[in-house]
Amino acid sequence: MSSLPRTAAPALAPIREAIRSGSAAQAQTILDTAERQAAEIRERGRSEAGQIRSRAEADGREAARAEAVLRSARARREAGRTVLAREEELREELRRQVLAEAARLRSDRRYPALLEALRDQARQLLGAGARTSEAPGGGITASLGSRSVDLSLPALGSAALERYAGEVRDLWQE
Repeated sequence: MSSLPRTAAPALAPIREAIRSGSAAQAQTILDTAERQAAEIRERGRSEAGQIRSRAEADGREAARAEAVLRSARARREAGRTVLAREEELREELRRQVLAEAARLRSDRRYPALLEALRDQARQLLGAGARTSEAPGGGITASLGSRSVDLSLPALGSAALERYAGEVRDLWQE
């Protein structure tokens, strides 16, 4: 995507700042929730890993060393799968929340100005003759010939999630 011409930036600055400030607070709330949930998952994972380790040690005393090693490996894999499954659930919940917040923009009083800014962006990307229409989920889609651009709220929300995927992934690594 190309950026807006420099002459458009001052006109869009109040809209961008309003959206940015509202989005920043929402994003911080989502990140705080994700961090808290990640900490809870890590603690449960550590607790579960401790329980699994204790069971594996008791089994090892009762069974041959090879059998104990095999069970321990299976337990670690299962614990890893459990943690990964919960992380995936949290990622999906984060995605749901981001898309819900994007959908709420449609009821924001600044939404008409946002639509106009997205129409301008689509025309800059595709050309002045681009046909624009409001996307069913909010935002804009546009086409010109065989080229098209999706500036719908769900697409923009998904793009934002992709942009911050590394930061979200880091939450699970702490």
